[in-house]
Formats: sequence, C-alpha cells, structure tokens
Amino acid sequence: MCMDTENHFGAPRPKRTSSARRSPPALEALLHQASVSDWPALQHSLQSLPEARPEAVARARKLIADPDYPSPQEQKLLARRLAAQLRAEIDRPPA
Repeated sequence: MCMDTENHFGAPRPKRTSSARRSPPALEALLHQASVSDWPALQHSLQSLPEARPEAVARARKLIADPDYPSPQEQKLLARRLAAQLRAEIDRPPA
C-alpha cells in the first residue's frame, strides 16, 4: 500500500509503504461495503462488530459522554503535540 497525500498545510506527507499498519480484515471489508452516504447502515454494521477491548470501549464511551472532556489543559497539551508533529513532518527532508 502506498499513499502520497498532502496534509492540511499543503506540505507533502511521507509515502507509506507496505510496512504501514493495516486495518483488521473485518473492518476493511466493512468499509468497502458501506459508503458514507449510507450512514445508518454503517452505524449498524459498526455496532454489530464484537468489541475487541470492552474495557477500553467502556472508558471511551464514558469520556465521550462527559461534556467537560477534554479539559482545557488536555486540549492545550494535544494542540502542542499536534503542532510539534506537524513541524517535524514539515521540517523532515524529502525522501
């Protein structure tokens, strides 16, 4: 698999090779079957998939339901990490 796309700032992203992480086969098949325009069917299909890590899913659902998540401090930390990653990606010499 080889992807060569641009990020939101117009800088080219590094090419991904076959060593890149791939989606589980069941998820890939699901994504090929459903289109974005068929959102209800996609939601139903996702809900029918078994939870691989029920404790992680339960924690994620709890966090999503919390209107105060993420906190302002967590948002700033995430913004800093994303900015640092984008700077590193932009500053990386072309392959």
